[in-house]
Amino acid sequence: MPKNNDFAAVVLAAGLGTRMKSDLPKVMHYLGDMSLAERAIRKVAALNPEKIIVITGHKAEMVEAELLKKLGPAILAKTAFVRQKLLKGSGRAVQEAMPQIRRHSHVLVLCGDAPLFRVETVKKMLGYYFKNSPDCLVMTAELDEPGSYGRVKRNHAGDVAAIVEAADADAWEKAIKEVNSGTYFFSVKALADAVRGLKKKGSKGEFYLTDAVENIIAAGGTASAFRLSDPTEMTGINSRADLAGAYAMLNRRKAADLMASGVTVIDPSSTYIEESVVIGRDTVVYPGVFIKGSTVIGSNCKIGPYGVIEDCVIDGGAVIKYSCALESSRVRAGAIVGPFARLRPLSDIGSSAEIGNFAEVKKSRIGRGSKMHHHSYVGDTEMGEKVNIGAGTITCNYDGVNKNRTVIGAGAFIGSNTNLVAPVTIGAGAYTAAGSTITEDVPGGALAIARARQVVKQLKKRKK
Repeated sequence: MPKNNDFAAVVLAAGLGTRMKSDLPKVMHYLGDMSLAERAIRKVAALNPEKIIVITGHKAEMVEAELLKKLGPAILAKTAFVRQKLLKGSGRAVQEAMPQIRRHSHVLVLCGDAPLFRVETVKKMLGYYFKNSPDCLVMTAELDEPGSYGRVKRNHAGDVAAIVEAADADAWEKAIKEVNSGTYFFSVKALADAVRGLKKKGSKGEFYLTDAVENIIAAGGTASAFRLSDPTEMTGINSRADLAGAYAMLNRRKAADLMASGVTVIDPSSTYIEESVVIGRDTVVYPGVFIKGSTVIGSNCKIGPYGVIEDCVIDGGAVIKYSCALESSRVRAGAIVGPFARLRPLSDIGSSAEIGNFAEVKKSRIGRGSKMHHHSYVGDTEMGEKVNIGAGTITCNYDGVNKNRTVIGAGAFIGSNTNLVAPVTIGAGAYTAAGSTITEDVPGGALAIARARQVVKQLKKRKK
């Protein structure tokens, strides 16, 4: 039996999206680094519903395969897919999902092609719904130019009396500026009765979910409105131009939120920061940077200009100079990375360490205060404190079959153009001579020289 305050979330993701002019279903188009459907589902998951019911239809196999690959086990554990057999509108989608929906007391229904809502906003809507207990709560917004949105008619008490589609509205109704967003909370009992009575409408013979709202009212139920203070949160995406506009909108919104919290974003129009990113106060973000995924940046950092940072943790006081690429890595307090540096996944740059020009680190720990300034590659390495890596140093970590580890002890000095052929250990305080190829362990405090002695030969004079 359903509990009183549990709720399911239904994400409508069955449509064709013909205006996208694409072989992809509309919800599979990417907004930033996530498809529209993935972005909507991740936001819904943050509301902690008992179940997320994703209704697929057009190219359902493709949509489901993409979401199964991207969402991760925590979200997928509470996700169920329902395939809409008859692609005849949102009302029909909910009808076909009712066996899943009936297991819950309440349901949130929203569109998979409108993921610009803030999680905080829908949490407020959820709170309003449970406090006031209407049979239906409609998310609305007031638009200066309502266009093709359905108009929301209210009664004298201020409750929703009807939702009139723009195509069916008369002149008086078209003048109404309050519109339906397509997001609703329903009492499942009221919804079940309402969708049972839906009738085909329009030239395509579709079943509209808006008619379920009217059926609830006609049956003596209550329908209320939750009006958005920021109408951009209900923006739907129907074309490539809408997609570009939505991306710009998300970036403007995120930059504004960050600046309000004490972050300096020098040029918001040319800076791209995902909604999920967290940045501490007094950090400065320079133009041209893409900051993505689950990245967390501390306070008093300097980031950019230009470059990409994805799924990283950057501690307070760190500096990421221009044109760097960082992925799934950690940069600790006071470290400096760049310019033109790359951190591949599972790199951990110690506090006050320095990774410089055209240096690449992969799956390695760089010790506190160590320096790797230019044209070097360190992979699968454990490095101690205050190590100096000379220009052109390479850890030869791959033997053609396996990746092998290199260990460099604290205070070691690796001469320029050294090849460290893993597995190999360089002891604390050891030196390697420039140009050496090191294939055996070097004891602490020792100097290793592994290069042929220079030979100079007199050239024979050529005959004229």
